[in-house]
Amino acid sequence: MLDERMGANRERKRSPTASFDALYDAEFGSVFRYATARLGRSDGEDVTAEVFHAAALAYADGRESAVTPAWLMAVSRNKVIDQWRRAERHKAKRHLAWAREEDAVEFPERWAHSGTREAVLDALDGMKMRHRTLLILHHVDGMSVPEIATATDESTRSVESALARARASFRRNYDGDEC
Repeated sequence: MLDERMGANRERKRSPTASFDALYDAEFGSVFRYATARLGRSDGEDVTAEVFHAAALAYADGRESAVTPAWLMAVSRNKVIDQWRRAERHKAKRHLAWAREEDAVEFPERWAHSGTREAVLDALDGMKMRHRTLLILHHVDGMSVPEIATATDESTRSVESALARARASFRRNYDGDEC
């Protein structure tokens, strides 16, 4: 009789664990696909882990009835947005590290004419911050692609690709005669 009661108590204690395991098995794929489609594999894996960690905490707090597939997707969405915000803050900090005052930047001689300088600055202002930063680092500060890759903690190929897109963006935004 005592063994039966102890077994029943153990079964009640395992029930939330078994319930969580079943939820994890059923919903892991959906959460993982959602996160990786928006963030890439590495960050998607991190977000998926954070989502199921939040679910485990909810189970541990006795709120297992609140943890539904819809709840998991809402938490996933919020964590993806948080990751995007962190990435933007990181980009902004990285840009601030390289930001220069307008007068501190030495422009090439052919840009010395104020009209050309203004056209260049206008073109740079019309670009994404990342593209503007890469062009300034490469063409004004004279940093090589590998140096930029090291400074921004990116791969050389990633920087080369982004620089190509930055040059194309600059050409689209530039209204001057020559450059």
